[in-house]
Amino acid sequence: MPNIARHEDGFALMGTLFVMLLISTLVVAGFAGAAATFRTADLDYRNSQVFYAAEGGAEAILAQLHGALLDGVLENAELAAITPPTLEGFVFDSFSVERVGGIVPERITDGSYAGLYSMTQRVEIYSSARDAIYNSSAIMVSAKAQSIPIFQFGVFFEKDLEILNGPPMTFAGWVHSNGNIYLSSNNAWYQDIITTPNNVYHDKKYAHDVKNGVYIADGSGLDVQLNFDSRSHPTADAFRAESDAQFDNRLKTNAYEVDSLKLPLPDGMDPIALLQPRLAGDTPEEQRTKFAWNADWYIEIPLNEFDEDNTDELCDRMNHTRDGGGSIPSTSDCEDIFSLTWEAFWDGREQRYVDVLEIDMKKLMDGGWSGTTEVLYITFTGTPANDADLSGDGFYPAVRLVEGKQLYNPFTFATDHPLYVLGDYNAAGIGNWQPAGLIGDAITILSKGWDDSDHEDPVVLLEDANNTDMYAAILAGHSATPCDHEVVGCAGGSYGGGLENFPRFLERWTGRTWMYRGSLVSMHTSTVATGSWGCCSYYVPPQRDWEFDTRFEQPENLPPGTPTVGNVVHTAFRPVY
Repeated sequence: MPNIARHEDGFALMGTLFVMLLISTLVVAGFAGAAATFRTADLDYRNSQVFYAAEGGAEAILAQLHGALLDGVLENAELAAITPPTLEGFVFDSFSVERVGGIVPERITDGSYAGLYSMTQRVEIYSSARDAIYNSSAIMVSAKAQSIPIFQFGVFFEKDLEILNGPPMTFAGWVHSNGNIYLSSNNAWYQDIITTPNNVYHDKKYAHDVKNGVYIADGSGLDVQLNFDSRSHPTADAFRAESDAQFDNRLKTNAYEVDSLKLPLPDGMDPIALLQPRLAGDTPEEQRTKFAWNADWYIEIPLNEFDEDNTDELCDRMNHTRDGGGSIPSTSDCEDIFSLTWEAFWDGREQRYVDVLEIDMKKLMDGGWSGTTEVLYITFTGTPANDADLSGDGFYPAVRLVEGKQLYNPFTFATDHPLYVLGDYNAAGIGNWQPAGLIGDAITILSKGWDDSDHEDPVVLLEDANNTDMYAAILAGHSATPCDHEVVGCAGGSYGGGLENFPRFLERWTGRTWMYRGSLVSMHTSTVATGSWGCCSYYVPPQRDWEFDTRFEQPENLPPGTPTVGNVVHTAFRPVY
């Protein structure tokens, strides 16, 4: 028995040792596995970190690209100035931003700018990053740098658009309003699409008056009479069915879920600021957008330095700023180009005399002095001496362009005051056409038959106009009809004048034509030229031969200083191994 007990004790000891050995082995294996797992997890963590660092580098480059594109122009110098971010613990071994191909116009299909076209530059962004122990990662991002110009519509209105023409009007070009559209005429033909995110009414806004001469071309170019609207077909299904059947859906409203077309302006910028003078508090984005800052020649006319008799001192008192090293004319050249006349003529719509700063375009552009300008901005400051108010109706300073039939280089004129254009403008012939823009609080057309001496007295003379042509984009304020007569609480009111009087007239145009090719844009109501369209019989409207100038679809043909907004869109993202 004692021997058997000793043998059992030995087996027990051996078993215990074996179990301990097994446990030790498992513990060691566990620690080894845990260490391996930790190393793997740490490696994955570091690889993830360096991957996200490379991605962060690409995002930083995209942000700089977007900043460079705020003015809608992507310069080579701006690309060269893009740098990778500083990120603690990581080094960016390599990065680049490269153009792919040239700039191409394309229609935007989604996002805030859907429906507009952009001048698109494709870019490839490469970002490579590594950490302190040389873990590395790289990614490639493809993007579109979109430059979106405002002069790409036949008509663009930010507010309600009314077109109630009397004499015939044929319009070729996309018509869009971010407000409602009112159409009522005996003879209006629209050859392209009409869109609004709101409603279309076959009626006047200020009073019920349906005229059945509105035609919209269908997809095959056939003119089809408009005989329904958002009131007669209030449901989306009913409106779409009718528009599809009659116009091949070329008349689109909220029934088609049309979006408001976002203005090509920096966020928060009031559209009227486009016309305003340079202000000390303007942000960099506003400076890139405002005509005053885009002007290579900026002029202030200090009216407080003038009285009844010293307008001949105009050129000695003008304040000039020439950006880019441009020169200003000598006093004698300046006197050939600019003149100031108190109460030069009576404006029947404004019911007041106009104090005119006149610019001779021929002498400005072909006067023999080395002062070529592409964007000229003029504003007025101060108030003249009381003796300059000859009739006692107050001061009404405005700018008038004359002798502008032939432009010798691309040219945009802008002012925050009313603008008058006398005679043919940029219409010397197809071979002499130049990209041109006219920007003002309001634009009034004076025909080739205009003579100030016929408009010296505040009476309605209705002098005969002559056929007159213009090739230029127009951006100006408009007059608005107060409210829709169908809306409860609306007491009616006067007609604002509509699109047909957006370019304003002051003569008898009976049987005469104002031929226009360009882009008609209004983003606000006029704040200076506030006279009522329906005040009195101060004009007879022209025949209106109006079309969008399709040359504006090419970037090299846009008027200088055209407001644009830049947008950057990711199109592809891929790791590089």
